[in-house]
Amino acid sequence: MASEPEKTPTSADEEKRYQGVVSRVRRWQVIAAAIGLPAWWWLGGPNEAISFAVGAMASIASFGLLDKFTAAVGGGPTPRSGVVLSALRILVVGGILFVIMSNYSLHPLAAGTGLLTTVAAITIEALVGSLLCMNLG
Repeated sequence: MASEPEKTPTSADEEKRYQGVVSRVRRWQVIAAAIGLPAWWWLGGPNEAISFAVGAMASIASFGLLDKFTAAVGGGPTPRSGVVLSALRILVVGGILFVIMSNYSLHPLAAGTGLLTTVAAITIEALVGSLLCMNLG
């Protein structure tokens, strides 16, 4: 018996899968921020909660900019201006965060925890994806 040839995913399939992962990571980001904000409020009060929120917003914005940057770099022929502007956006987000933290004396640990929102979201998505793809048979 001849087996069927294995299908190779098309670029449209890969793009759909990628967009699904990005969508789920964004959902996990919101969930992580929704858990972290009241936790920091409870642990340290409103100043720490605001610090966490600033870090989480910067993390979420940075992920969005990084997504645009990777689309500009990896999507075939791209004008250099698009790549340069995407890289500059990431630097601007970092600069804005630095200015906000230094001028408004945000709590560094809470803001740093907020910055890890995207890392937590990506980790959760990877773990869930691994558990769903396990072959238990």
